[in-house]
Amino acid sequence: MSEPPTRRGALEGAARDLEAAGVESARLEAERLLAHVTGLERAELLRRLDLPLPPGEAGAFARVLSRRLTGTPLQHIEGSVEFRELVLVCDARALVPRPETEQLVDLVVRWQRERPPAGDPSPGVRPVPRPSSRPAALRAALDIGTGSGAIALSLAAEDVAAAVVALDVSADALSQAAENRSRLGLEGRVELRPCRSSIWDALRDDERFDAIVSNPPYVRDDEVPALRPEVRVHEPPEALSGGEDGLDVIRTIVAGAADRLAPGGALFLEIAPGQGDEVRRLLRETGRFPRVEIRRDLAGRERFAVAGT
Repeated sequence: MSEPPTRRGALEGAARDLEAAGVESARLEAERLLAHVTGLERAELLRRLDLPLPPGEAGAFARVLSRRLTGTPLQHIEGSVEFRELVLVCDARALVPRPETEQLVDLVVRWQRERPPAGDPSPGVRPVPRPSSRPAALRAALDIGTGSGAIALSLAAEDVAAAVVALDVSADALSQAAENRSRLGLEGRVELRPCRSSIWDALRDDERFDAIVSNPPYVRDDEVPALRPEVRVHEPPEALSGGEDGLDVIRTIVAGAADRLAPGGALFLEIAPGQGDEVRRLLRETGRFPRVEIRRDLAGRERFAVAGT
C-alpha cells in the first residue's frame, strides 16, 4: 500500500496548479485552503507540513482546490473575510469587501478624529486635532450600499459613530449584513434598511447624518465582461455595474447627499481610478460642497472622493 501524501506535497502541488491558473499569491492561497480543510491556523499548519494528509482531508482539499481553480473566491470557500478589526461572514450574497474599502473607512476615522466639536463655528477652517485621545463619536452616519455591512459595522465597532443607518437594494446583502451584525452584537447601533425605489426614499424627512459613506457600484457596463471570473461570475452584479460610464449611482448620491448631511458633515465615496475629475465636477456643480478632494489609495490611484459641507 502506498504511503499517503504529506501536507507539504499536497500544498506544493496545489500552489503549482493555482499559479498555472493565473491566481496571484498562489502559494499563500494554497496554504489558506489547506488550513481551512485541516482546521489549523496557518502558522500551525506550516510547522507540521511533514505529517501525512489523511484520505478524508485529501479529498476535501481536492474539492476546495477545484472550486478555487474554477473561479470561486477564496473568501467564499473559507466562509469569512477579515475587514479592519472585524471577521465577517462572506458568501455570494454580497460583494467581498476589498482592502481599498478599508482605506475608505480610515478616511472617515481620521476625519472624525480631527473635526471640530459639534457647534464649533469654523466652516472652511482646517480642523485641528483635539487633545483628547478618544474624540466624541459622530452622532449618526449613513452607509449607502452596505453589502456585507463592512463599513457600517466598522464605524460602530470602532466607535466612530454612535449610530449607523445602512441601506442596500439587495435583500440577500441585507441578510448577510444582519448575520454579521448579530455575530458582532451591534443590533442596537446599526439599523439595516432596504432601498425599494430610491436611496433617499429609504430615509425619513428629518434624518440628518454627520457622515455619508458609500462604496457604490462604479464599474462601467462595458468593463463587466472583462472582470476576473471570481468577480464577474460569483459576486452580485448589482454591486458592480454602475451604468454606461460607471457613475449612475454616484450621481444619485451626489445629488441628494448635501440635503441629508448635518452642518459640518461630509460625504465619502469610493470611486474607480479615472473617475476623479468627473466626480469632482459633479460635486462642485451642486454648489453645496465648498471642500472637495480626490484622494489616492495605497497604490497611488485616485480612489476616493471626500466632500465637506
